[in-house]
Amino acid sequence: MQAIEIKKLNFSYENIKVFDNLNLNILERKFVTILGKNGSGKSSLVNILSGLLNYNGDILIFGKPLKKEVIRENIVTIFDDFWEYESDDILMDFLINNLGKQKVKDEALNIVSELDLMDYLNIPFDFLPSDKKKLVILKLALLKKPKILILDNLFDKMDEVLRLKVFDELKKLVKEGLTVINFSNDVKDALYADTVIIIGNGNILLKGSKKQVFEQEEFFEKYDLELPFMVSLSNKLKFYDLINKVYFEEKKLVKDLWK
Repeated sequence: MQAIEIKKLNFSYENIKVFDNLNLNILERKFVTILGKNGSGKSSLVNILSGLLNYNGDILIFGKPLKKEVIRENIVTIFDDFWEYESDDILMDFLINNLGKQKVKDEALNIVSELDLMDYLNIPFDFLPSDKKKLVILKLALLKKPKILILDNLFDKMDEVLRLKVFDELKKLVKEGLTVINFSNDVKDALYADTVIIIGNGNILLKGSKKQVFEQEEFFEKYDLELPFMVSLSNKLKFYDLINKVYFEEKKLVKDLWK
């Protein structure tokens, strides 16, 4: 089933055209990474899907028109600038959405314990380390059990070990029914996606599996986009007939090279 269907989406900031008859379908139970340069419209699309911007066109969420109640029932968004919110505001948002006060208290304590944040209990949210903030917000977001989780540059500047851990956790939730849409400036995020979408010039520039997308070397050169290191290395090794496919994981590449 289609989690999101976007048909002929048009959106402008004053006289600047951001989307020009954009069409995009996203299947449910997939991990989708949407890439694009600054100014490509990623943040605008995040805000549109979160009900914060008016637009022209049609957007369906599991077959229903995008409206506040449909967003509330299905979508949770973690915005790029979430750190500007105070912890009380974040918790109140979930209380308003009927999680229940006691449940939030109990689950918040579980999160603090799970993330080893006991030493931070008396520290204002604003003073938490950036990675800790992101984990707390993500865990709180997942309490709501959304059908669609939208991430706006969540993994930016995140420690690589932690990044992999979070990706693995989200991939497990995708298998259980969650749809994840990860908007990112970092092409490395595409290595963990089922579907990769690159936007720019008001529309979809490229869409496919990570294998299909990263095979398009000429496209990346044309739009001055950098391939992930593992993909770039694989292409060089393929050129010299040392391997016959593109690798996305270092361990698998090293293992096959040593055969």
